[in-house]
Amino acid sequence: MNLFKSSFEQPFMSKPSRRMFVKAVGASFAAAVMPQLATAKEQESIRNPTVVMKKGLGMAVKKDNQWLSRIETLNLNWFYSWNSEIPQGLPKNVEFMPMIWGKLFKNSQERLDLLKGQGERKEVTALMGFNEPDQPTQSNMTVEEALAAWPKLMETGLPLISPGCVHADRQWMTDFMKGVEEKKLRVDYISVHSYAGPGAKPLLARLKKIHELFGRPLWLTEFAVGDWNAKSLEENKYKPKQVVKFMGEVLPLLDKAKFVHRYAWFPANADHPNLGISALFDKEGELTELGKIYQAHNS
Repeated sequence: MNLFKSSFEQPFMSKPSRRMFVKAVGASFAAAVMPQLATAKEQESIRNPTVVMKKGLGMAVKKDNQWLSRIETLNLNWFYSWNSEIPQGLPKNVEFMPMIWGKLFKNSQERLDLLKGQGERKEVTALMGFNEPDQPTQSNMTVEEALAAWPKLMETGLPLISPGCVHADRQWMTDFMKGVEEKKLRVDYISVHSYAGPGAKPLLARLKKIHELFGRPLWLTEFAVGDWNAKSLEENKYKPKQVVKFMGEVLPLLDKAKFVHRYAWFPANADHPNLGISALFDKEGELTELGKIYQAHNS
């Protein structure tokens, strides 16, 4: 059951990019929102959508430029760095998605003004919200803090991706989206994180439920296979072959799912006790078997 109205009741921008309205949203969704859009150009964008390539990655940008070589190696369509600054040297064929990681401070307005200008110049096409506000070790925000800050993100005019919660279907997120509706705020996509077991169909079923709950298309902004009880790779109950099988099954399903707009694998370090089985690169920086699959996949 859809408990929340779609934020597509409000137009994205006065001159939206055609890339915002994509086949990933689906014809039925487009038909539902078309009468509510403001201009004929916006309606035409939905009738004749271009294809947004879904495959992306989240990776921190560091001075060693490892991020750049890995992005180029993996043949990505887009990536983000948990930051709002477009990194220097970004390949022209890779789209950068900025993020406002957490609480707003005095210098935040300058960053948001910069993003507004970048959006108007089509240098960026969307803005990601707060990172895991329901997690004390991450942005750790109350629902009230997030709702109070959200209008500032709306002022950029960019399509907005919701806060990326540890649990997109639990109380923090449902309370946030309830507040969004009550305050008539705009959230255009729902961010989802997933580090469950290697089950492709269970993941798609969960994503579908989240989509139906909030009535918006999804960005799967972090996903991998993890065993959170493992204290070492040897103790990890999942094995690399299981993750390879999972990736081979889940990527085509994500590509076909009309309610999934984009997805980004989480590239854990190869020696991580919980997530090393999901590493795309080994300790020497070479592609793992899993990494080769992600590299070869065309979304």
